[in-house]
Amino acid sequence: MKKVTITARAESLVEQYAKWFETEQGPGYVPVIVWQVGNTSNPHFVPQLTLAFGKRDVVERSRVMECDGRDVEIFQDVPDDMLGTDGQKFVDMRDNMLVIVDKNESAS
Repeated sequence: MKKVTITARAESLVEQYAKWFETEQGPGYVPVIVWQVGNTSNPHFVPQLTLAFGKRDVVERSRVMECDGRDVEIFQDVPDDMLGTDGQKFVDMRDNMLVIVDKNESAS
């Protein structure tokens, strides 16, 4: 599996939440970006990325993300078909939300 890239601005947002979470819950947790599926009975519901936290010793280490060519202690648990295997999609931030972006799209 190819590592999923996260942009520096999205990494910064996740790290801010991770620091806050650590002050609330204590050490030993790492941020995990997940695909949130909610009320599927609502025909207008759109799944979205959200931030969760998992125990450091339990997360799947192969799901580590990279930013600017280096591994960062942020993990992802998003269905593989959402991200593809060709490295053309990455996690970014738009309107203060985490989103999956295709490299062919312009960043905003």
